[in-house]
Amino acid sequence: MRSQLAATVILGIVLPVVSASMGWADAIVVRGRRVPSPVRFEVAGEEVYAPLLDVLGYLDAEWEPEAEAIRITTANGREVLVYRERPEATRDGVLRELPGVPREVKGRILVPAKAVASAMGCSARWEGDSRTLYVYPWIRQFDFQELNDRYRLTIGAEGPISYGTGELSGPPRLYLDLLEIDLSQIPSEFAVEKSYLRSVRIHQHSLAPAPEGETVRVVVEFARTREYRIRESEDRCTLEIEFPLPHAEGLPPDVPPVILTDLAFERTSPRVAAVKLSVFGTPYCTSATMYEPTIIGIDIANAQNQIRQPPPEISDPLVEQVVLGPAPDRPGTQRVAIAVKEPTGHAIVVDEGEVRLLVGRFELAELKVVIDPGHGGHDTGAIGRSGLQEKDLNLDIALRVYRQLKAMGVDVVLTRPDANPVRPWARGNREQQKAELLTRCRIANDRDADLFVSVHANARHSNPMEYRGTETYYRSPGSLPFARVMQAEVLGVLRLPDGGVIRHPKSIIVLSYTEMPSVLVEVGYLSHPADEVVLLTEEARERAAQGIVSGIRRYVERGGLLEKLARRERERARASQEVSAD
Repeated sequence: MRSQLAATVILGIVLPVVSASMGWADAIVVRGRRVPSPVRFEVAGEEVYAPLLDVLGYLDAEWEPEAEAIRITTANGREVLVYRERPEATRDGVLRELPGVPREVKGRILVPAKAVASAMGCSARWEGDSRTLYVYPWIRQFDFQELNDRYRLTIGAEGPISYGTGELSGPPRLYLDLLEIDLSQIPSEFAVEKSYLRSVRIHQHSLAPAPEGETVRVVVEFARTREYRIRESEDRCTLEIEFPLPHAEGLPPDVPPVILTDLAFERTSPRVAAVKLSVFGTPYCTSATMYEPTIIGIDIANAQNQIRQPPPEISDPLVEQVVLGPAPDRPGTQRVAIAVKEPTGHAIVVDEGEVRLLVGRFELAELKVVIDPGHGGHDTGAIGRSGLQEKDLNLDIALRVYRQLKAMGVDVVLTRPDANPVRPWARGNREQQKAELLTRCRIANDRDADLFVSVHANARHSNPMEYRGTETYYRSPGSLPFARVMQAEVLGVLRLPDGGVIRHPKSIIVLSYTEMPSVLVEVGYLSHPADEVVLLTEEARERAAQGIVSGIRRYVERGGLLEKLARRERERARASQEVSAD
């Protein structure tokens, strides 16, 4: 059946070259794709008879002929029967009247498009001047729930949902733009008044059928900004947007206990001290800072203290005292209270068997970073439907990263500062291409860089609508912690779907021949129209750059380079003392 449908769609793309030369250009637009028709549509009153079956694949629907009817299965499993000999259809067994029966013209089946689309859960609008039929799935579900540990907003549609996200100026507001979709009949606004949530609104953002199509905008207004995550159902017909409850603190239900077995204190560098907790189990940590006096508090949820020795005595220029005991306001939680002599920064680093509480000033001025804008020159990389070339997008984001890091005092270098490749290479010459990629690695290795970030955008030529979102690739196991932090930070600001942290299946050169933690960030998919719409905006590129910079900063703050930077600092201090002695 799928091969039959694929063949039908291909015919719908190829044959119109002949049809157009005969004086018409009837077409169906579905999910942003314009599919010309090999036959002329028939208009009867308010109804339009069109080869709707030819484009069902773009709605992730299927059809198959039966003796008395045409059976359509929608993306979310609904069954629609369109009868051949009587003007009727059923949706999940419920009878509907149609204005007429299907017609066959030159081997194509023309159905009453508006009525059949409605039975499938879609709107179909006819634009007579351009002889174009626009088909959009309906939104049917818009629910808000308060669960044990989170709020959940659920949006369900009759077809696959493509979306983009962002933040609005003024009061903290998150928006989701649902592309190529129709609002149907659901509430347009309801008040939430749940803790930090204020309201949720949904409305038809764009009513123009072309060129931008139908867009539905969902706006969530906060009293203060909160984290959220978006999950898609397997059939992509449902979105769940979840917000943690204020008291949940990220703790899953029924989490097994965490055993604390040891506590130690050490000065790791002239600027950073560490409190180390040995743990058995998976810890869930939160932190807060109190002033007058300044105390950094770290809570470990559902923890049991089995430390036998007394807390370490401390004589430190910054840390006065470390106390461990039950949190009085949170049963089952152990609290580490670190009293410091002056306000300072802190970070939590969770590794297997250990929690490190880093206290001090996390300055990046000593950091060496190489930013690699992927592709360049005649190597364009992916190309979106708008004509956006990946090489230009990569360079734009990389230059923004460069400027932000430079302003922070970071020693940062670009492998290519302009549109040209790092070194010239001839098309089709794989050895020259490999040499160009190795040059990017050599730039980082020769500078003894601490971190390497390659900036890219992704593409899929087969089934492009199935792949979208932000992904971070790594190769060596030592780069995995960096990749995890980078993915979380870019995802948090760019707000595209989460494609995950992936060990690249191939020995990709820029990840395999660099001698420091290295990642390749795919900010989004240019082959997916929803991602491309986002990445075309200057705001999204700036946010992508901010996410990459934040990923670098957070990785350093969480101790990812602590040993290397501390060693470099000690060597510099020792060299300075030797000069003074001379």
